[in-house]
Amino acid sequence: MNKKNYLIYTSLIFIGTLFYFFANFQRIAIPGAVYNILQNELSVNAPQITMFGAIFMYVYALTQLINGVLVDKFGGFRVMLVGGIILSLGALIFPLSSSLYIMYLSRGLIGLGSSMFYLSLIKELKNIVSEKNFGIAISVMLFIGYSGGIAANAPFVYAMRFASWREILFILACIATIGIVIFTLLLKGIKLPKINRNVKLRTLPFRLVLHKRHNRNLFSFACCNFAISYAIQTIIGKKFLEDFCLMTSTKAALVLSGMAIIAALFNIVNAYICKLFHNNRVKFLKNASIITFCSLLCLCILLIFDIKTDFVAVIFCILAANASLSSLLVPVLHLTNRKFVSSTAVSIMNFCFFTMVGILGTLMGFLLNLFPHKTIGSTIVYSNEAYLTVFGMFFFLSVFEMYKAMKLSNKY
Repeated sequence: MNKKNYLIYTSLIFIGTLFYFFANFQRIAIPGAVYNILQNELSVNAPQITMFGAIFMYVYALTQLINGVLVDKFGGFRVMLVGGIILSLGALIFPLSSSLYIMYLSRGLIGLGSSMFYLSLIKELKNIVSEKNFGIAISVMLFIGYSGGIAANAPFVYAMRFASWREILFILACIATIGIVIFTLLLKGIKLPKINRNVKLRTLPFRLVLHKRHNRNLFSFACCNFAISYAIQTIIGKKFLEDFCLMTSTKAALVLSGMAIIAALFNIVNAYICKLFHNNRVKFLKNASIITFCSLLCLCILLIFDIKTDFVAVIFCILAANASLSSLLVPVLHLTNRKFVSSTAVSIMNFCFFTMVGILGTLMGFLLNLFPHKTIGSTIVYSNEAYLTVFGMFFFLSVFEMYKAMKLSNKY
């Protein structure tokens, strides 16, 4: 690859990573950062609000199952191009609509477009990064992408002092549209690989991946570990801090941005720490399951005894750090599966991640709605019992996570 092509290639990867940033912003900002605002403006209940997050997650998860095939067949850059167009379209529609169902449709489009960057970026990174630096390259890409979650809370809430949430999201959608135009122009400057017509959607790779017990245990552990933290970060965390810990919207948003910063940093930190301990990834994952269990036990105790403390924010940050394991999980899947199914293995793991977040988001809405709530001004405040039910569900999920983690072995 000559210098000019290398420059264009890295520029395309950089723009794709910025779109991954924007995808993470969209994933976390709605409904988390504007939960109360959406509830007041649209006059809807908890299940209808949490559905904004759940729809995104379900669509995002389902498309993970075919994205591996699409990337292998068409190449990462072509898939990113289509994803950017769909993401920009959905992002433009959402702030311009007041119809609940059109907003749901736009969230589905955003989820569909957003899903096309992760595997595409991994594919294209692998073309220019050595195996030795592959894990670090993934962690840097994840750091930039996860930074979208930082912007989706405190900076987003702060920006709403100067403009409405609709105006902010519309401006960001316009920037994304400009970005996909630049991406398209740059794409014309390189010769893309031919479409691999031999790659087809087949059940064999899925069967080979799911046949391995180690893979099934890893997926079960990973989806629980990730989903608990991410459901807190994207859907219920800010609202919980406001209702239970009596934090202001700004302070709660700062905590959630802190979670996103930690999640972004710890994809690099966890990879580095694991490397220091001779890459004993399985032991690292087992310890992570214990940390999740202990953290949720503490949260449930605080709710049972109605202890309103800012220590909850510390627990949230511990969960965020503990769930940032993709820089370990992806290399494990590449090491423990045949090369021709490694992308499928990663896509199944991502499917498990976001399906579980969607399920938790749906369940949270219904659980919150089961209990009487107070209305302070125009804001609905949920009871301790409602939140204890939600975090109790997370706690029992962490028990299952720990059970699956203990079944993992270094003998693949």
